[in-house]
Amino acid sequence: MNVFTSIDDKVLKLPNGQLVEPEKLEKEIGRICHYVHHVALAVKDGKYLVAMIFPNKALFSNPDYEISPEEGCFCPRNLKELGKCLSGCMHTINLKLLPGYAKINSAVIVNSELSLTDGTLTPDLNIIPANVIKIYKDHLKNLFGEKIPVKEEVFNMNFS
Repeated sequence: MNVFTSIDDKVLKLPNGQLVEPEKLEKEIGRICHYVHHVALAVKDGKYLVAMIFPNKALFSNPDYEISPEEGCFCPRNLKELGKCLSGCMHTINLKLLPGYAKINSAVIVNSELSLTDGTLTPDLNIIPANVIKIYKDHLKNLFGEKIPVKEEVFNMNFS
């Protein structure tokens, strides 16, 4: 069963009772890679923490070399290169920065822009997780083996 739910803006309660602050995880992913523009976290079947990552697409054609990436990273030119680079960073986040109960199991990078007009961003340009999950739920389902056609280019990552 592939049921994805959005999480509270402040705290996510996992099935084991542990509390996770999604904003901290989202900011950490963005801190590690300045190519990440937005991150939305979701829960699959009430158990698995998954991330939807939306890149800053403008940097693919016009990289900012002034911002030094983490050691071993490079300035990706496309979604596939970003996915390969970010996969390593996500493993680091899971191993070093997150407690065992708050591991991100899977992530999908979606080559799309969030906006006010599609209801995925607030007027302050903050992400609205429930709307992002509703619009991009097929991308999440594909992370777990379904084969639903999507119009956006994606890069899937599994960490479990």
